[in-house]
Amino acid sequence: MRQSVSHIVIMLAAFVVLAFGSCTSRKKIVVPPQPKQFEWLTAHIDIEAEINGTTYQNLTGQLRMRHDSVLWASVSALGMEVVRLKMTTDSVWVLNRLEKNYLADPLELVSYAFGIPVSLPLVQNMLLGSSDGFAPEENQVVELKREEIKGVSAKIRFSDIKLDEPTNFPCKITSKMENLRFMGREEEQP
Repeated sequence: MRQSVSHIVIMLAAFVVLAFGSCTSRKKIVVPPQPKQFEWLTAHIDIEAEINGTTYQNLTGQLRMRHDSVLWASVSALGMEVVRLKMTTDSVWVLNRLEKNYLADPLELVSYAFGIPVSLPLVQNMLLGSSDGFAPEENQVVELKREEIKGVSAKIRFSDIKLDEPTNFPCKITSKMENLRFMGREEEQP
């Protein structure tokens, strides 16, 4: 009888160990990444765009911004910079190296020309694909539709994203404009 009691105790202990062992989950719980607010963002971008019927593929670039303060972008094709853009809360500068011209205007004038309200927070949110100004995820693709921007559609893929590392913006965009012609409205002759 003593032996049968010890067998029952051993079997009961084995049952308890197996029962508790099988109740624990072996699966890891994966928590989706939470959107991140940022002050500074630096990222590498790959772009495919269609502008007024012309398709541009294999464009690369750098995007740097300070949330609601400044946006700077440099776009390259075949390793050569073709466009540089700087946008602040009140002005926009575009340096077009291909056509050897530039644009330097207040945002109100750009809004009037496009027929849509243009602001720095709006452009930053469109580029980030977030209406809340959250940082994009690694390899996230943001799609800009023709309806949002007059005559422009684009796919932008983000990589090498760095957040909240203050960055220096490259040389002033205006220093590169000395030998270029002004695009847009006609300059007044003195």
